[in-house]
Amino acid sequence: MNSTDTEKLLDAYDRLSRTTGCMVNAAQQGDWERLVHLEKNCASLVAVLSALETEAALPRGLRARKHALVRKVLADDAAIRSITEPWVQQLGSMLDANRREQRLLKTYGPPPTS
Repeated sequence: MNSTDTEKLLDAYDRLSRTTGCMVNAAQQGDWERLVHLEKNCASLVAVLSALETEAALPRGLRARKHALVRKVLADDAAIRSITEPWVQQLGSMLDANRREQRLLKTYGPPPTS
């Protein structure tokens, strides 16, 4: 891997790390629209990384930097999941309740009005 490709690779990991950091912040603030936008950006960066990755080993110092960035991205991912998974479960419960209500209305009709 030449130095230009190495710079592009590490820059992409750096941008991914900054993006996942922003995602943690958006999740903590409950800013779901921003989180979704950042998630799309994150997916684009992962595609860029996939194209840039090679089997060639990086020099020791750069490899350590890459590993630190990957660890941060994984830690951010865990933090985001710890925030969003309870919310997703709650949303699933609400949707299930809505489906049950819709089935009851379809089967028995609306309740009589007084």
